[in-house]
Amino acid sequence: MAGRCLVLAVGVVSLFYSVRGQVISRGPCPTVVVQPDFNVDKYTGSWYEIERFPASFESGLKCNNATYWLKQDGTIGVINSGIDIVTGERTSVEGNAWVPDPNVPAKLKVKFRWWVPAGDYWVLRTDYNTYSVVYSCDDFMFGFIKMEFAWILSRDRILNTGTLTDIKRDIQDRGIDISNFLSTDQIGCDAKDNTLKYKPLGEGQSVIYT
Repeated sequence: MAGRCLVLAVGVVSLFYSVRGQVISRGPCPTVVVQPDFNVDKYTGSWYEIERFPASFESGLKCNNATYWLKQDGTIGVINSGIDIVTGERTSVEGNAWVPDPNVPAKLKVKFRWWVPAGDYWVLRTDYNTYSVVYSCDDFMFGFIKMEFAWILSRDRILNTGTLTDIKRDIQDRGIDISNFLSTDQIGCDAKDNTLKYKPLGEGQSVIYT
């Protein structure tokens, strides 16, 4: 009876997250090694999303990019933005990131809404000038299932095919299923970017571009 209940519970949770467009699978999160001697200052600036795992909060968007900057209090400001593929409007969200353990600076936390728990932002590898690989994983039900997020970012809207292949091979070697990656449409974005005006609505709230 207990085993049947466990299977049912796993099925319900899996259905819930799959409907929401997340990557969920059996087993615990893999043990991954992050970027050694990570330098936050060198990491700041703009990054463009090349590929990602499915995520409900990015559904229906193209031209996704992120901007990071150091704040006076030592935390990192974050703006994630994208263009709605249906309306053509750009929407963004502003958040805050920080390093909980200075001994492991590549393991950051990021928070966008006051009512939503902070999420992991682990930099697995980056050369700071070309690419970055970000990963997040949460265990549920004592490690019986996990929910994963992953992003391959680039300083440019296009990443060299050879570099991308090498990155994905390395991700796979870390025990992460690369078949979950989706390509992000970064075509026809620059013209829109040049006409945007930034209008912050307040800390933790959406940001509108016109």
